[in-house]
Amino acid sequence: MQQIDVVGAGGVRLAATIHEGPRASAPSLLLHHGLASTQRIWDLMLPRLTRSFRVVTYDARGHGRSAKPASGYGFDHTVADARAVIRGASLRRPVVVGHSWGGSVVLEFAARAPRSVAGAVLVDGGLSTPRDSMDWTTAKRVLAPPHLAGMPVDEFRSRIPTFFDGAVEVTPQIEEIVLAVMHVDRDRRIRPRLSRANHLRILRALWSWDPDDVLVRLTRPTLAILAGEGGDPRGRGRRASERVRETNAPVRLTTIEGIHDVPLQHPGALAARIERFSQRLVR
Repeated sequence: MQQIDVVGAGGVRLAATIHEGPRASAPSLLLHHGLASTQRIWDLMLPRLTRSFRVVTYDARGHGRSAKPASGYGFDHTVADARAVIRGASLRRPVVVGHSWGGSVVLEFAARAPRSVAGAVLVDGGLSTPRDSMDWTTAKRVLAPPHLAGMPVDEFRSRIPTFFDGAVEVTPQIEEIVLAVMHVDRDRRIRPRLSRANHLRILRALWSWDPDDVLVRLTRPTLAILAGEGGDPRGRGRRASERVRETNAPVRLTTIEGIHDVPLQHPGALAARIERFSQRLVR
């Protein structure tokens, strides 16, 4: 494992990690986390993925150990950041994988720069925008992050099991992954590494984003994995299927039973699906 700093769009410093594969010539994956997460979300999947791939993860701007500018959270900048990480890690046409908001970023990247990627995988993201179901005023109110700054870290730690509603066994490693989204000060109080203002900047960019416009330009093979429990009670799968069909996009839709944080709930199963899809593209 090698930690590197990459210069992203506008000179922003991005913290990336290279996880070496079985050989120097192994095909590669670039993994992009979701909103208010960090690259640690992929930790449980890395042992399997690195059996076949050279894997690069990174903290998106504003998140984790990366720099936190007050601007540049639209797709022009986040796509340019992903391209910079690919260059900085010397990846050659990786499969780009994104979770949640990260799915939107990698989908946009694949549509804009098809020669730079072998394909894309969207993990419960990328095929919708909050604008599908709410206006901006509602989205800003409903989807804003909770006020957690100043909470004692032990209190936050005690709440972690409730974040998953019993769907994930909270091991010490899971606690580490969740705590990575927080800065802990000398008084043992937490502060989100992604500021509230930057969270809302990303949310606004996502709300304004048009997946249909992206899908009609998409030419690279793409796998979309939708997480859900008990079928499709909210119609997310149906709407995603309609969007793909109407845009004639090269997207294969599949589902996995589980919560939104499927990289933590089913890391082995998710890694296996990414592995199978990606190996067909890089042979």
